Amino acid sequence: MAEYELSKRYVDEQTVESSLHHAIRVDALANNLPVASKSLAAHLAFIASISGSEQIMQIGATAGVAGAALHRGAPSAIITTIDRDSEALDRERRSLLRVGHAPAWIRNISGDPLQVLPRMSESSYDLVLISATLDHVAAHISHALRLVKPGGTILVLNALNHGRVADPARRDAVTQSLRTLIREFSSHPDFVVATLALDGGLLQISVPAR
Repeated sequence: MAEYELSKRYVDEQTVESSLHHAIRVDALANNLPVASKSLAAHLAFIASISGSEQIMQIGATAGVAGAALHRGAPSAIITTIDRDSEALDRERRSLLRVGHAPAWIRNISGDPLQVLPRMSESSYDLVLISATLDHVAAHISHALRLVKPGGTILVLNALNHGRVADPARRDAVTQSLRTLIREFSSHPDFVVATLALDGGLLQISVPAR
């Protein structure tokens, strides 16, 4: 465990973050908002880049840090964010503009994701990032599977519920649901799945091209 923690700290310290991305992180932390670590942000940028994403959806705003990372990996993608909190959406937009994302490629939708997602077009997104509260994570993944294109990717932040999933003593409904989702997707023959212990956990689901 000590070696893992040492390696994790080293990777985070060695991850290069631009001054603009750092400023967005500092601003979010100053407002007591949860932010992605530098390592996780770098990984999100990497996934957005290698997936060649042109259409990205965020289910839940991300305090701007993850959104800015997605811009780094896919600077020409249309980034659609759904959140019921208009202030969070405004922060997401300001952060994307701050790092140079084109205004026309930023799409914010105010509303409850559970109400909005059923109205979104099927097979339209290359990458779906789920960062909303975990209470409805199963429903959000279900919608994401319908919305993502063949060959696309779904990412779920906090998928290990900050260590609770790994603790057998934790039996609350959200943690139990996450355990079930990780187990079922990991064994499903139609998906390529990997779960990383980055930050609160990152569940990655690749939907193979048909």
